[in-house]
Amino acid sequence: MEEYFNIIEWQQWADNSKHMYNGIVDGGRIGFLLDGFDDLMVLLTKGIKRVDVSIVEGLSDVSLNSSHADIVFKIYPSDVEDILLDYDFIFFNELLEKDYIKLYNLIDYDELDYNGFENFLSRLGFYFGACPNCGF
Repeated sequence: MEEYFNIIEWQQWADNSKHMYNGIVDGGRIGFLLDGFDDLMVLLTKGIKRVDVSIVEGLSDVSLNSSHADIVFKIYPSDVEDILLDYDFIFFNELLEKDYIKLYNLIDYDELDYNGFENFLSRLGFYFGACPNCGF
């Protein structure tokens, strides 16, 4: 379990892929839930100069809401090692395309757009209202 939630490795990944988060407002939050570990979440919070990583503990399906994150990716633990080496989100995008990663929004689309997530999500192939099968 510890290898999946190694905050140092997640922080290194966030630091090396910070270009991906350009446009997201300060305080924007992206969560990562690992399948089988639904009570823990890796949380990336956009700051002024960097993206800070923390671990949220004690979650339940009922308690996971917009007070924790703006969007959440659910990933498989077996993919964590490869994702943390993927600073340009190439492998991450492949997993999204294969539907191995699920994306959930915990705030509405207008708020996502207002908070700068449209550019981030478009880099991952999600577009707000552009077509029926290419967005949320």
